[in-house]
Amino acid sequence: MPNNTTTRGYPLPHPDNVAREDAQRIRDAIQAISEDLESMGIEPATETDIGGVRLATAAEATAGAATDAVPVVKRVKDMITAATTALHTSVAGEYASAISNAVTSAIDALKGGVDPAYDTLVEIAAKLTDMTQINAILDSLAKRLRVDTATQGLDATSQANGRANLGLGNIAIANGVVLADLRSGTGQGVITTDKAWAAAGFVDLGNSGSGNLNIDCSTGVRFRVILTGNVTVNFLNPKDGQGVDVTFVQDATGGRSISWNGNVRFPNGIVPAVATGANGWALVYTGVYSANNAQWLGAAWKNS
Repeated sequence: MPNNTTTRGYPLPHPDNVAREDAQRIRDAIQAISEDLESMGIEPATETDIGGVRLATAAEATAGAATDAVPVVKRVKDMITAATTALHTSVAGEYASAISNAVTSAIDALKGGVDPAYDTLVEIAAKLTDMTQINAILDSLAKRLRVDTATQGLDATSQANGRANLGLGNIAIANGVVLADLRSGTGQGVITTDKAWAAAGFVDLGNSGSGNLNIDCSTGVRFRVILTGNVTVNFLNPKDGQGVDVTFVQDATGGRSISWNGNVRFPNGIVPAVATGANGWALVYTGVYSANNAQWLGAAWKNS
């Protein structure tokens, strides 16, 4: 049987020993320890006396009167908590307004006067993830007039707005003017060189027999007519300032005469003579219409 002992000679149990034998060894060890403690004069520990160090009672710890006692952790924590609470209450009561104003000023400075809809991180995050406004901006940019491509794909409304904003109006998409519109001064077409020369050409009125010869000034500015009888000339639908030229040709018979509507005026009131030779030019008339007095002011000459 192993007889192991401590350095102070207290018997120790051992795994190889019989339990009854070790029980006696444990009893003997406890008895020896008790005798040693009694001989040293050490009393059993109490709440305020651990290992020769006296612990402060709750009352002593709170009052702070015992200078030879040590407070335990729990009591130290309670003391610190109580002191902190008292300090916070005192400071908060005395400086609550100043602290509140200082905090408010700091927050306002951080916001920098931003709109209330954007003064928190939550609101900013919501706006950054909201594609409604971003899509609206992208759509607006897409409709800005581009100069780097001829196929931007704008709809008809956007194209019309673009022309209006550039001061072009419908003329930017007008087709070439037709001859009839150019001669009558109507329509919105673009004047091309060929149409301008065509408009300056003679309008052939063909044969005109006895009676009124009505010349529609909305169909041109130069006219040609063959006289097959005596005629009275009437200019219809003129525009203010419009000039006209009319050539009169005698037919194979000749001798045809020309009279004029009362609003046609000649220099000195002298009506020009008409050449009567067969197949010859009877007269060439050139005049300008004045809307102020509704009169044609012009002159004429004959070929012979």
